[in-house]
Amino acid sequence: MPEPGFATVEDRVQISRRLIQQARDELDRGDRLQATEKVWGALAQMLKAHGQQRGWLNLGGHRTVGHIARQLDAEYDDLRVSDAYVAADNGHRNFYDNEMSPPEIGGIIATVVNVLPDLERALWEPPRPFTVREEDRWRLRTLTGKQYL
Repeated sequence: MPEPGFATVEDRVQISRRLIQQARDELDRGDRLQATEKVWGALAQMLKAHGQQRGWLNLGGHRTVGHIARQLDAEYDDLRVSDAYVAADNGHRNFYDNEMSPPEIGGIIATVVNVLPDLERALWEPPRPFTVREEDRWRLRTLTGKQYL
């Protein structure tokens, strides 16, 4: 575990791997709340690893994780990053609301498990080209800190 306030890209990958295993273990033990929070954390750490790898300035917060997911979706349409983000975000809400059944949580874990290896591989590739649409500019400004794109 890295020191508080500091994590390398590789640290985030390791944390993601550990959290996804903990999500499975928590679900097996019947702790639905912890399972959904761990699966959210596993995906969030992997997405933050991408942001950190690219030198994006703002890695904190729930909203930023969503921006990173949408950006990666624009570049890697074959990975279905946004589908995993929506599933994990629903699980994160379950942590507070306790509304999901074990099969629903198992589905969320499976969705995230399916995307994590591809996201990890993509970490070590250069970003893929994509077309910057007008609606993408705000997200990219937020992530990069650059006001003119």
